[in-house]
Amino acid sequence: MDTTILALDIDAEADKLVEILSTTEGMRSVWTSNCDVADGKARFGFAMAPVDLDCTVEVVDGKSVRYTVESGFPFWNGSVFEWELGPALRAESGTNLLFRHRDFEDGYPETDLAFTSQTWALIQQTIKSHAEGGTPGPALG
Repeated sequence: MDTTILALDIDAEADKLVEILSTTEGMRSVWTSNCDVADGKARFGFAMAPVDLDCTVEVVDGKSVRYTVESGFPFWNGSVFEWELGPALRAESGTNLLFRHRDFEDGYPETDLAFTSQTWALIQQTIKSHAEGGTPGPALG
C-alpha cells in the first residue's frame, strides 16, 4: 500500500499547530486560499484541479488532525491524510509534526504519488514557516 510519510520538528507549541491544521484561517495560510474548514467538514479548491476535495475532519485529543477524503481527486476517495503531534525528536524543544497520507484507491500511478508527496513536503515546510512566525501564505495559492 502506498503511503506518503514526512516528519519535521517545529519551534512552536502543539496547540498552535492544531489551530493551523484544523481551521479555515489556518489551512488558508498554509495550503490553499480556496478552502473552508468547520464543523468536522472541509472543502479545498485548487485552480489547477477540476473538482474540489471534500473531507471529514477530526482533531484527536490535540495530538492529531485527521482528514478523510469523501470525494475529489482521482484515487483519493477514502484516503486519509493526518498530522500527528508529539515532542520534538531532533530539536531541543518544540513539536514533532509527523505527516502521513495513506489508503489511496488501487491503481494510483506511482508518478502521481511522487508528485503528491512532493506537494505535501512543500506544504509541510509552509506549516513550519508559518508556525515559527513566517509570513502566512498558502503553498498552492
